[in-house]
Amino acid sequence: MRKWVKMFDDNFSQMLTDIDGLEFLHFEEDDVEAKITTTEIAGVDGAMMSPTSFGPYKIMLRFFYRSADITDYRLMKHKLRGTLYRRTPFYINHSDMPGIKYAVYCEENAITDMGQSGQFEVSFIVIKGYSESMYETDKYSTTSGLWQFGNGLVAQDDIKYKHNSSSFRIFNGSSDTIAPFPHRHKLLIKINVNAPNGFKLMNKTTGEVFEYKKAITRKTQLQINGVHPSINGKRVGIDTNHEWLTLAPGYNDIELQGLQITDPTVEFVFPFIYR
Repeated sequence: MRKWVKMFDDNFSQMLTDIDGLEFLHFEEDDVEAKITTTEIAGVDGAMMSPTSFGPYKIMLRFFYRSADITDYRLMKHKLRGTLYRRTPFYINHSDMPGIKYAVYCEENAITDMGQSGQFEVSFIVIKGYSESMYETDKYSTTSGLWQFGNGLVAQDDIKYKHNSSSFRIFNGSSDTIAPFPHRHKLLIKINVNAPNGFKLMNKTTGEVFEYKKAITRKTQLQINGVHPSINGKRVGIDTNHEWLTLAPGYNDIELQGLQITDPTVEFVFPFIYR
């Protein structure tokens, strides 16, 4: 089966290896760049360490191109240059890791010319400092075939992300905590419930509690998009305790609490993230 590389964002999708004669060979990833600040205090052993953050890192894709003649080779290099260098970041996805995507920009296209053929080492900067699952959890099912081996999932049939009960578990297959703040990770929570006295959504694994203090009916959906709660597109943070949830790696025990709450539906939508 021919190997492939795809570039895409919300506005375009292009299979880079659809360029006739361009062959994807393999990829390499640089190591993670951990950023740590330490503070030493006179008279105190050791140093105080800040929370670790992770900087952008490099991924390199290597290609080979064989052309019919030198003119064709020059035209291909011109086309590839215009394809790779874009004004805004985009995602890449490739056949060696089909279940993972990287948010990138192109840093360099190093070319080794060999007459009318050439080898291309294309370097991208992964701007988020992590890769993501190709799909988000609203696309997950045990029969979908969208999630590759090694995507962080475990062999359990009870994994699901939309629940019609007030107590359930959410599985985070990431190598890190999903944290909308401060790391800007995507986490969308959709809640429909009859709650005449408001409700609390608790992650008992992390100890975090989101509280909505007003009455709400099931026909009205409250969404928590990262740290911002809204109803029908209007921010309603003033009616909350101004908190939000994160998801620890592995299973998270979630509970919806409130006086006289009935008929709940809660859905968690997020990509897995990988260091």
